[in-house]
Amino acid sequence: MNRRPLEQLFFATFRGKQDFADFSNLVVNEAYSKKEFDGRTVYSPGKALKLYLGFLSRVLFDRLPIEKDVVFSYRKGVNVVDAVEKHSGNKYFFQSDIANFFGSITNKMIARSVLAAVDQCPISDIEAWLDRVLELVTVDGVLPPGYPTSPAISNACLYKFDRVFLAWCHDNSLTYTRYADDLIVSGESEDLMHQACKKVIEFLYAEFGGDLKLNPKKTRFIKPGDKVRILGVSILPNGKVSVDGKLKKDSETAMHFLIKDKKMFTSFLKEPDLERALKKFSGQLNYINTVDPSFLDKMRKKYGAAAVDKMIHVSVAS
Repeated sequence: MNRRPLEQLFFATFRGKQDFADFSNLVVNEAYSKKEFDGRTVYSPGKALKLYLGFLSRVLFDRLPIEKDVVFSYRKGVNVVDAVEKHSGNKYFFQSDIANFFGSITNKMIARSVLAAVDQCPISDIEAWLDRVLELVTVDGVLPPGYPTSPAISNACLYKFDRVFLAWCHDNSLTYTRYADDLIVSGESEDLMHQACKKVIEFLYAEFGGDLKLNPKKTRFIKPGDKVRILGVSILPNGKVSVDGKLKKDSETAMHFLIKDKKMFTSFLKEPDLERALKKFSGQLNYINTVDPSFLDKMRKKYGAAAVDKMIHVSVAS
């Protein structure tokens, strides 16, 4: 690998259109705004910061190692369906998520992930610039939802945990996948599902010292006879993966209200105004399109292709 100083990589990327001094001295706490979306705070970087974060993604964070056999979030060519399909032949399931995922990933964790992969980093002086990089990609010392760098960083920070837990699952003939903060384990033994839960807690503590923890309210076990519903996706008795039936029904109801009564549509989506309701519904339809595009074809026939396609292309960021 031809490693070069950060300033040279910056110039090679922007060709003089951006000033490295601005990258070095940008006042970070004035370079972003906060938005409330779907009950959570999302951070929106300003124009300059967004350019710099894109640069850092290309030269650093997109190059950090991840466990590709496990991770199906924030990667091109794979999605939530792939994360769930790997479990379709099993009988017992354990599912949980990591509490306050992005908000629990600290500067210290990010620095450790970067330095552990320094040999794969094209920045020859990364150690000298690491503090500045951490300032740019975090808010109040933790990973902010909404930054383009946050997804890749979150996957990289869990790399060692994913590898260790995957090895334990392989030794016990279990399947393990992760989609962002959601962990899924499946196999042929109910007892092993409970052991998996204990091992996740044990390995998370060993790696992060209590900074990353499971969310007990989102931890559940599924056994034969139960509906297998994971991440909005259902595994049918024949092993086929499909969008959860309730989500399909709710989407049809929402589409009906959108066409007939926008006040009812906003109320049904439980949003304070039409704009937010439209964005939320767009996200749902895009999700369904990823999992089961044939269902959207049915909606197009029922409600009109133009109406459905217009909703799919509503931008959450607008």
